[in-house]
Amino acid sequence: MFILKNKCLLFQTLPVHGFLETETEMDPTAESQVSPVVTQKVEERKKIIDGQYKCFEKMNRDQPYNKSGPYCNRTWDGWLCWDDTPAGTYTSQNCPNYFPDFDSTEKVTKYCDETGNWFRHPETNRTWSNYTLCIAHTKDKLKMAYILYYMAIVGHALSIVSLLISLAIFFYFRSLCCQRITLHKNLFCSYVLNSAFTIINLITVVNNPKVVQRNPVKVFHITHLKNIDQNTCLLRSLIFPPLQIGCKVLHFFHMYMLGCNYFWMLCEGIYLHTLIVVAVFAEEQHLHWYYLLGWGFPLVPASIHAVARKKYFDDNCWMSVDTHLLYVVHGPIMAALLVNLFFLLNIVRVLVTKLRDTHRAESNMYMKAVRATLILVPLLGIQFVIFPWRPENRLAGEIYDYIMHILMNYQGLLVATIFCFFNGEVSRLNNILIIHKGIFHSNCGIIYYGSLFLSRNEK
Repeated sequence: MFILKNKCLLFQTLPVHGFLETETEMDPTAESQVSPVVTQKVEERKKIIDGQYKCFEKMNRDQPYNKSGPYCNRTWDGWLCWDDTPAGTYTSQNCPNYFPDFDSTEKVTKYCDETGNWFRHPETNRTWSNYTLCIAHTKDKLKMAYILYYMAIVGHALSIVSLLISLAIFFYFRSLCCQRITLHKNLFCSYVLNSAFTIINLITVVNNPKVVQRNPVKVFHITHLKNIDQNTCLLRSLIFPPLQIGCKVLHFFHMYMLGCNYFWMLCEGIYLHTLIVVAVFAEEQHLHWYYLLGWGFPLVPASIHAVARKKYFDDNCWMSVDTHLLYVVHGPIMAALLVNLFFLLNIVRVLVTKLRDTHRAESNMYMKAVRATLILVPLLGIQFVIFPWRPENRLAGEIYDYIMHILMNYQGLLVATIFCFFNGEVSRLNNILIIHKGIFHSNCGIIYYGSLFLSRNEK
């Protein structure tokens, strides 16, 4: 998340018909049944009126056209503002964000002909701007949104399962009870909780059209799913009532657990740095400081963000990413990643230069632990670096979206795999357990070694 100005999928999927229809008077008793649609139309009109007002202000403020030759006068076409344009040229700008179906990453074009007049549509004989690209790929992007939505749910579900299995392994093998494994357990718990809050948010908030309709167009990378069918929209609104306070509390815990993920990763780096560089392979450390950093410190930026969001940018369910207030949470996370990377590089330097001829066995063991953490840091932090630079090309942007969703939603699975399933100590204990089970089965006349079965006589 960086500032998580995720530009992927800036689109929604409610129908585009009836943009400027006149509202009819409605029975107040029916408000609960039609308010989602009415509210959306009101918001659309507010945006258009605001855009028109800003356009007229801009036209009055800008200097007169001072270039030679014919040109088309600055104008407001009903949705967008157009500057003075030289004759015989096209001008373009991004699609407006008034309507759910409009993709604001696409372009609107307007042609100024050779005589200095704006192009007129041959059928209506009215000046015409080309908005067709704004909804040209809506169906494809809707399909992609659903794919990414279910990828997120599956990714976090797999993460929870793999992390719970890893925790069971760590608790089952008592010989694994050491400080480093204790840090692993806390890291895994933070990822389990974060994935759980994310799934709850996806199901109850993101997939709730009544909640999402009232939000700004640009929302966080997963939160672009809307429902095309208005009847289904109303039905789901009754099933999942948009509890403003509840979804904001959920967002607070999501931000808090996100911070916990990265600060427990920092705890892993600090522990290894203290163990190898500072204390030279000393075994015991005071873990209460790690608990304070991993579980306590993330409360500070999460709380500050919640208070600031409520006061300065209190959008519906705090789903919008069009605010610099997100730096309150993402800034400390980026700092933790940089500090962790520094610690790990320093550890590698010490292991390579000072432990080449001594403590070879220990050096090899610690190097494996460092290598696992060193792999995870760039993998878990890469989205903070490359998220602001989503490619503008549609195909490249889709590839980018898939890669980023895999990196972000399968983090728990990645952490469990590297820190547990590929852990040498766990593998060794697992092999011992298999051998013990084989000895137990040998009493029944069979010995089991891996995939090899031997009868008692063959032994």
